[in-house]
Amino acid sequence: MPTRRQKEQPPLRRNARGFVFKRSTATDLLQAIRCVLAGDNYVDPALAARILSPRHGTQCDPGNLSERERSVIQLVALGYSNKEISSRLNLSIKTIETYRTRATDKLELHSRAAIVRFAQSNGWLAELQ
Repeated sequence: MPTRRQKEQPPLRRNARGFVFKRSTATDLLQAIRCVLAGDNYVDPALAARILSPRHGTQCDPGNLSERERSVIQLVALGYSNKEISSRLNLSIKTIETYRTRATDKLELHSRAAIVRFAQSNGWLAELQ
C-alpha cells in the first residue's frame, strides 16, 4: 500500500514510465503501451508540448494575438473593467469577454496580475499612457 507521501506525488514521480490523458485516442494508448513495453518512456504529446515549451506565462509570443485581443489585454492591464473596455471600444461586454478569454488562453495568463506583468514586460503599458 502506498504511503501518504507517494499518493501526493505526480504520477511520473512514482516511477511511472508513461503518461496518457483519459481523452487520449486508442491509437495513442497503444503507442504508449508499445513504447513502455519496449523499455522506453512515453508522455502524451499534448503534455510534452506544454512541458517542453520555452514560452510559458510572461514568455508567450504576443504575435499570436489579433489586434482586438491585444487592445483588450492592454486595457485590462491598465485596470479597466470589461464594462469600461466595452464602452471605450464600442463593443458589447460579451464580445470583450470573448476577446479577453481568447487572449488569456493563448498567452496562458490566469490572473489580472499575470496580464499586467505580461503587458509590462512587452512595453504595452507605456504605449497607451
